[in-house]
Amino acid sequence: MRFLSLLLSVLMACQMTFATLPAYADVAYDASSGLSGEVPVNKVGALLLASGIAVMSGTAITVNNASGQAQLSGQLFKTASSDGNVSGSAYFGDGPGLSKLDSTACSEYVDLTDGTRVTGPVSGVTSTAITCAGQSIPMSSVAAVHAARVFNFTLKTGSSSRLSFSPTCNKVVAQTKKDAPHRSMKVKIIVSLAVIAIVACAIAIPIALTAGNNNNNNDRYRNQLAQQSFVNQSQPVVSSPAVSPTFRSSPSSSFSSFSSSP
Repeated sequence: MRFLSLLLSVLMACQMTFATLPAYADVAYDASSGLSGEVPVNKVGALLLASGIAVMSGTAITVNNASGQAQLSGQLFKTASSDGNVSGSAYFGDGPGLSKLDSTACSEYVDLTDGTRVTGPVSGVTSTAITCAGQSIPMSSVAAVHAARVFNFTLKTGSSSRLSFSPTCNKVVAQTKKDAPHRSMKVKIIVSLAVIAIVACAIAIPIALTAGNNNNNNDRYRNQLAQQSFVNQSQPVVSSPAVSPTFRSSPSSSFSSFSSSP
């Protein structure tokens, strides 16, 4: 009995599941008329969809939720097909789901085929031109588009296809917690080098001033010596008078001289 009840439960669950599966129109692609068909889609950027459906007709695309309400609508461009694989880009310009796409900080620009770049918000796309920074750019001159509302897509033609979107937005890089320690370390190194330089200057400047004062004192002392030497050389030399030697005769000599006189 338990096994039979379990089997009936599984069968009922399978019946309910498969009964709710929508019937998708096969995807077809023609170079002149574009894409046609319906495919499941669960995610467009930050917009998540449970049992979402993308309806494509020519160059137009609409993304509906499970209730059939349109969440995004826009334009397909630069589509190409190879061996049943279709790739291209989609620009979404309308729908309540745009707030999810625009919430991403994005650096928007258009790369041109001549190697130049037009920087600015992408505000419109048609089958023949792209509007970027208020400038209309012919689609033939566009090499790549990077914007919050522009997504590249891939899918297969036939009945078993699923639409996959990949963002073209280059997010503005912000400091993360992982980068914070590296920046903090750089700041610490710079501050340490600055402190070392200040201390070195504080030591070197007094030494230089002291050495300069000593040199000044030595120069002053040498100048004083030079001046004193000049003064000594310029003064005349005064010689003392010569003293004649004095001879004194002894008494006996005087007496002899007196006796011998007549």
